[in-house]
Amino acid sequence: MELITSEKYQKNLFRLQEIEEKVKDPNVALREIDSLIDETKKLVAECYRYTRGLRSKVEALETFNPDEEEEE
Repeated sequence: MELITSEKYQKNLFRLQEIEEKVKDPNVALREIDSLIDETKKLVAECYRYTRGLRSKVEALETFNPDEEEEE
């Protein structure tokens, strides 16, 4: 699966906040909440993969030794 961009990550977070507001609204129908749950799962999965990718990059930096890099 393809990683999302940081811009898409920010959009996903904003959308998740919108969904949270809707779910907390007692006037929203349960059938609408059901579809929002499916959307939430997708958004969270994308954000999780993005942050895991960042974690891998940070871990790679922790083991980086500039003295071992070849001179160009």
